[in-house]
Amino acid sequence: MDSARRVLKILLLFSEERPVLSVEEIAREVDISAPSTYRFLALLREMDLVEESGTGTYALSPRVFLLTRAAEQAFQASKALRPLVDRLSKATGEAALVIRRVGDYATCVEMSQTEHAIRLSFVPGQIMSLHRGAGPKVLLAAMGENWAARYFDRLEPSPPLAERDTVLAELPAIDSQGWAKSAAEVDEGVWAVAAPITIAGRVVAAVTVAGPEFRIDESRAEQILREVVSGAEEISRTLSTWRQ
Repeated sequence: MDSARRVLKILLLFSEERPVLSVEEIAREVDISAPSTYRFLALLREMDLVEESGTGTYALSPRVFLLTRAAEQAFQASKALRPLVDRLSKATGEAALVIRRVGDYATCVEMSQTEHAIRLSFVPGQIMSLHRGAGPKVLLAAMGENWAARYFDRLEPSPPLAERDTVLAELPAIDSQGWAKSAAEVDEGVWAVAAPITIAGRVVAAVTVAGPEFRIDESRAEQILREVVSGAEEISRTLSTWRQ
């Protein structure tokens, strides 16, 4: 399991900002030795998922495009999610995004920014932990307390025990009330609220609105919460209808 987790971590290191990685970078960020890095990369090359792009550097192979298309087909909600985040962003004046769980991580799959000079430094595809931020914690709460406890056991490095206990104590309330709030948990000075998107009673994603704390007073926070919960309920009904 540890080897499989490290192989997946290597794949998740590649991004739009870092399309090419050296062996040294991979070894450092996955916390493995250079020989282990070469061994894992050899496996990924054998599966045609990465390719050598230069001496000691690697990039994702075109075969990954097939995986992307398969993921899009498995979650045929983009035509509904895009209008949702656009509408929420316009209604609240802040950034709106949809987040999904991928294993032990959360990732943004759709986003609508605002025209404010101060905006979120966030992009679709960005990977986040599941225990920090309103959206990720909605996804973590949906997995149940036992799964969440095992999630913390798997984390490397482990977060402080106090943080673990605080999050685990929050999850039942998040699951019960159907929304979560956060402040400065992912980025300093950023406030966010999120609600679950469900299909047939199963949480498949979370919709979030986030913005700088200084722009969001108590009145605006309540208005944004109502918009997010209403938007999540509406899109959940729409997607559930599509599935029938």
